[in-house]
Amino acid sequence: MEAPVLTAVAPRAATKPCAVCGSTECEVFYEVHNVPTQTGILWPTPEAARNAPTTDVRLTFCPHCHYIGNEAYEPAKITHTRNDFSLEFSPSFRAFAQGVAAQLIEQYQLKGGRVVDIGCGDGDFLRTLCRLGMAEGVGIDPGYAPRPGEVVTEPVGFIKDFFGPGTVHEIAGADLISCRHMLDILATGPAPLLRALRQAIPEGEKPLIYVEDPNALYNIGEQVVWNIVNEHSSWMTPGAQAYLFRSCGFEVLDVHTCWHDEYLGLVARPAGQPLADPGSLPPTNDPNTAVAVRAFADAAQAIIAQWQERVDELRRAGKRVVGWAAGSRAISFLNTFDLDETVVAVVDINPRRQGQYIPGTAHPVIGPDELMSYHPDVLLITNPTYVPEIQEQARQMGFAGEFMVL
Repeated sequence: MEAPVLTAVAPRAATKPCAVCGSTECEVFYEVHNVPTQTGILWPTPEAARNAPTTDVRLTFCPHCHYIGNEAYEPAKITHTRNDFSLEFSPSFRAFAQGVAAQLIEQYQLKGGRVVDIGCGDGDFLRTLCRLGMAEGVGIDPGYAPRPGEVVTEPVGFIKDFFGPGTVHEIAGADLISCRHMLDILATGPAPLLRALRQAIPEGEKPLIYVEDPNALYNIGEQVVWNIVNEHSSWMTPGAQAYLFRSCGFEVLDVHTCWHDEYLGLVARPAGQPLADPGSLPPTNDPNTAVAVRAFADAAQAIIAQWQERVDELRRAGKRVVGWAAGSRAISFLNTFDLDETVVAVVDINPRRQGQYIPGTAHPVIGPDELMSYHPDVLLITNPTYVPEIQEQARQMGFAGEFMVL
């Protein structure tokens, strides 16, 4: 696979209107070529990994509602039937998700109610909600797969399908509708699903809506270059997320950052009907977002240049490097530089990712118990959010070398 190529982009007009408000004033601000189409999919053999499909990313910014979209997104290269994004193997992430569920139930008096989780993944959040007090729930996801040996019993059920004509009836009678980390990966953009959801809610019912997505201002504002991956067709800013829901017929009760500011959580209820002209709402008033967007491309080039120097130093010194956490950041980083002989493996605590290979570079993904068999000099922590957790586990495994944080 060819190495990704970052292109310097002078702001230019986008070729598509904004997927949220319909504005034709969007501009391209960042572009990279030859990236893996999906970071939620690892590959079973080195050969398959090296031949993993690639695509381009071309980010556009809407000055009216502040939505950020990937106009180069190719739906035909994406599958939603074999992803594995689960972070539930991390103790700190489990604690976060449990805290979100507990707060929703307590603050909005949802105990004893019914929940529908759209895009439920492997169902962990749905199970948590029911364990903490909701009486019953159903998860809808085309990629849902039961855990080995699991027997699904009431009060939780799962439908292996997309949310659409065959599943919208499940919305009736729901007290909570949750949708975490799904609106950002829809090929059509987030508005069509939200409009269909609003129209499916029976008249007179007022279920609480909880949505969670990556926070574009964390990735763009903090210049987290390695998080810009093709899987996200949409990147929501706080302003764009609120604008989107209002235009689709919801009253926005709360928008907040969570999980170390990496995510946006939004709480809403039905109010009116979707607007015939979504661009008729007042523009988002947040000058800091536009400034951050326009600074991102130059910052990305500088960050990649700095890491190229560090990579060259590791190579010259003959260091053996093992990465830890085989997620989006690791895959983006490894595919940016020639690290075939320097990085020898990547650890991941998710057993479903172990024994697989990184798309593009074909680095093997191993379990923590294999770490020391690779005799690493440096442990590259690819996600700074988990630094304390990873350092503690690595030391317990006997690692006494240097930590480097991406």
